[in-house]
Amino acid sequence: MKNLKSIFVILFCLSLIALAGCSKPIPKGDTIATINGKAISKSEYMLYLYEATKDFNAIGGDDIWETDFDGQSAEDVVKERAFVTMLHVKVTSDKASKYQVSLSDEEKTSAKIDGDAELASMTEEQKNIISISDQDMYKIMEDTLLYKKVIEAVTKDYQPSEAEFHAYFEQNKESQRAAYTEYTISNIFVSDQQTAQQISQRLKEGEDFQTLLQEYPSDTQQNQNSGVMETYKNRLDSAFDMDFNLEQGQISEPISTAEGYFIIRIDKKSIPDDAQLKEIMRVEYTTAMKQKVFTDELNQWISDIEIERHEAVWNNVEMIP
Repeated sequence: MKNLKSIFVILFCLSLIALAGCSKPIPKGDTIATINGKAISKSEYMLYLYEATKDFNAIGGDDIWETDFDGQSAEDVVKERAFVTMLHVKVTSDKASKYQVSLSDEEKTSAKIDGDAELASMTEEQKNIISISDQDMYKIMEDTLLYKKVIEAVTKDYQPSEAEFHAYFEQNKESQRAAYTEYTISNIFVSDQQTAQQISQRLKEGEDFQTLLQEYPSDTQQNQNSGVMETYKNRLDSAFDMDFNLEQGQISEPISTAEGYFIIRIDKKSIPDDAQLKEIMRVEYTTAMKQKVFTDELNQWISDIEIERHEAVWNNVEMIP
């Protein structure tokens, strides 16, 4: 499950590729598309749609389904992105032999475990809509592992030049210095606004944060390690949909999220110096450039294949609750 989800994270950052000829009808009632004449079942696509739907919900909550995406509905965007993700994974995994990539027995076992976990995460209604067999599930999980290994093989020899990286560093270091300012925070999480406001008022009146943290324990991922975590500003900005600019010692007002309300105390704020920042940015730059190398190769693979989508099946795809 974690492997398939990580593919969606990667592909969510890529723009959609135009699929030439993707609307040609083909026979077979349960075939949603063919790639170079090879049939892709609707149930296989539905698994990708299931993951894409979960990601959309995680990003925007229920409100995202009312959003207009440049004239496209959220449902149409999710359906297209699920299709593109499936296409990328299948085309890339098919290149495994070219790059002498294969899965070990241990990796195949891991794929089966991920597949079982994915099935266990579904409700009975979701299983009925997706209607995928165990074996097909395991094959998809193996393909996602191959996808990642092929990316590694395609990009393993790439190293950015020092001149290119230096230019990138000088141009972006100040904005990245802010983004990679590290915060150590303590946080209290509650599910309702009234309780959050009560806690906030008690803190303003001088009550001890740690005492209140113990009074309002939470088993959420955000509150693990007794409510203390270390993270970068850019991740806090993204997580809380705000410009996170509190200073050391400050306590936030209740912050509303889809899950509930957070009250955050800044225990430490560390701004990276040039040497620290350069190390962080080198990893970031190299990762981004390797992704570009792979994307360029993937685009060429896509241009060399024939994709046909069966519109009668496509138009009857049911969204997964």
